[in-house]
Amino acid sequence: MSPRMRRMTAREVEAILQRYSFQMISQKGSHRKWRNPESGLYAIVPAHRGNTLPTGTLRNIVAC
Repeated sequence: MSPRMRRMTAREVEAILQRYSFQMISQKGSHRKWRNPESGLYAIVPAHRGNTLPTGTLRNIVAC
C-alpha cells in the first residue's frame, strides 16, 4: 500500500522547493519554473491562487 499524498496549494509546494534550494527562474502566465542550481533539477508549479493542486501534478513535481 502506498502512502497517501497530502493535498497542497502552490504556495505550500513553493515553500518546500525553497527549503531544498530551488529558485524561481521564470514565470509564464500562472506557471512558475523553479530550478535547483546545484543538481540541475527543475519543477514547474501551476500557481492557481488558493486552489489545491491535483495529486497527479504533485506526483510529477515530487518526481523531479
